[in-house]
Amino acid sequence: PSNNNTISNNFITSIIEDTTTGLWIGLANNSGLNRLNRKTGKFAHYLSGLTIFAIHRDAFGDIWVASQSGLFRYDRKADDFNTNSIENAGFSINEISSLEDDNENNLWIAAEAGIYKLNKDRNQLIRYGRENGVDETENFFQYRASFKSKNGKLYFGKESGYYVFDPLKLKTTPGSTKLYFTNFWLKNTEFNVTDLKLSGQSIFSITEMNLNHDQNNFSFSSTIMDLRNSSTNIYYQLENYDKDWRIANAEQRVSYYNVPPGNYNLRIKAANISTGEWLEKGINIHITPPWWRTVWAYILYGLVIVILLFLVDRIQRKRIIEKERMRGREKDLEQAKEIEKAYNALKSTQSQLVQSEKMASLGELTAGIAHEIQNPLNFVNNFAEVNRELVEEMKEEINKGNYDEVKTIAAGIEENSEKISEHGKRADSIVKSMLQHSRISAGQKELTDINAMADEYLRLAYHGLRAKDKSFNARMTTDFDPAIGKINIVPQEIGRVLLNLINNAFYAVTEKQANHPIGYEPSINVTTRLKTGSDNSPIRQSANSLIITVGDNGNGIPQKILDKIFQPFFTTKPAGQGTGLGLSLSYDIIKAHGGELKVETREGEGSEFIIILPVK
Repeated sequence: PSNNNTISNNFITSIIEDTTTGLWIGLANNSGLNRLNRKTGKFAHYLSGLTIFAIHRDAFGDIWVASQSGLFRYDRKADDFNTNSIENAGFSINEISSLEDDNENNLWIAAEAGIYKLNKDRNQLIRYGRENGVDETENFFQYRASFKSKNGKLYFGKESGYYVFDPLKLKTTPGSTKLYFTNFWLKNTEFNVTDLKLSGQSIFSITEMNLNHDQNNFSFSSTIMDLRNSSTNIYYQLENYDKDWRIANAEQRVSYYNVPPGNYNLRIKAANISTGEWLEKGINIHITPPWWRTVWAYILYGLVIVILLFLVDRIQRKRIIEKERMRGREKDLEQAKEIEKAYNALKSTQSQLVQSEKMASLGELTAGIAHEIQNPLNFVNNFAEVNRELVEEMKEEINKGNYDEVKTIAAGIEENSEKISEHGKRADSIVKSMLQHSRISAGQKELTDINAMADEYLRLAYHGLRAKDKSFNARMTTDFDPAIGKINIVPQEIGRVLLNLINNAFYAVTEKQANHPIGYEPSINVTTRLKTGSDNSPIRQSANSLIITVGDNGNGIPQKILDKIFQPFFTTKPAGQGTGLGLSLSYDIIKAHGGELKVETREGEGSEFIIILPVK
């Protein structure tokens, strides 16, 4: 069989000449086709694994081969056999028995499922079956039992007799074959398309459909209307979505899932059983994007980015100007101190002590601020590192062409970037608070959110104490009146008062905890209330007053020193741990705001400092 000096098998089924020097020999027993070059005496072997039923040379000199697996045509340029394009017409032709040309150079094919006519242009196939009088179920056509008479009639033989065709008299009626869409589903719910407000059109006549972005899971079914044959396959293709055609039976549901917003054309086609021509129908489907993916949304995003860049620039400029102002103020303060030292040593000493107390309060904040700012910075660094790794992965997926994975990675990068922005803003807020607290007050009142300020200083004071003693824990409770809004105060000064009172409260509970009382839990509470003249309160106040309380469950203040706690330089702390100016300065600041600073204490149970500020 492998020797090109001989044929592949001795069982010969058919022989035919070509238009040159070739002799084509069909073989049985799956030995394929041999071609003898009569000049060289050599054999070429083709279609190995097939049994050849018939060989035919048509009027154009093309060699056609019939086998159990279908019809093959010889390609001279490629020196090989390819299946004929008739398979694309929606027919599957197997077990071909014989081939004949008619006088108009059409190729006639006798096969298992009937008799077919392939037109002379070889681009249209017509089948003649039971509906035309050819009973394909009776028995098979016999191999090579075909003949064309002198008058052009065609004969095809079976065990039970033969069929005669006169191609000149045979007429093909196109019939009334039509292709229709029959049903439409959104997700798993069947819809009449008129329910979608599509100008009252039915599914049979609709040519255009508009869907929302959340209506991107849909299904269609269709059918071919032909009373002679309804078993033809129907081909589906959603342009811009499907890469290949899908095949379905009549009334079979074809589904599409998660179709992205865009414009699509759903095409269906089926072969006309009578003429072999393609019937086609289509619906233009428009899936609108969500509002956040529209052109106007992207324009809005651009404007937001421009505004943010502008605001960042303004903040940076303001920060630089503020730093320069602080430097100028520091220089002025140094000159003032030098003059004070020269003219009044006592006044200079007192001024230095006051400034020392203010700086001491800033020092109390340092540890808390470091802890607070470290958390968002850690998040920023971690998410930045993850984004770097995701970018590397995205590059690899782009090189691989996995664009769905690229989109998933890009979504992760976007989410991480939002986290970086969130924690960066948190760090920026902490730095602003620190700068505002540390700058020298010019005595200018500002509208300030007192609730936010109290909450901020409570947390900073707690973290400052935790930085010194990791084992310390305390229960902190807050109760802020949302009706207060913003009040007109000097924020630096009131901030120092709050920080001083909160630090004193933590010092009190720490001292009590040092004695290790059984079951003792340190507790700090900060509250704000807006009181009106109609409120029944034991505290004297103006018509509208803001009351801030800072309480603890420490040891309380002994009655014998209660009258001295607001005096300058009076302190109960050990030497070197306090100047004795904190409560004195706080008292003066509250008085300067037209308010009052009071204390209520229960010795052994705790203390509560009360700030009363008038609200205009």
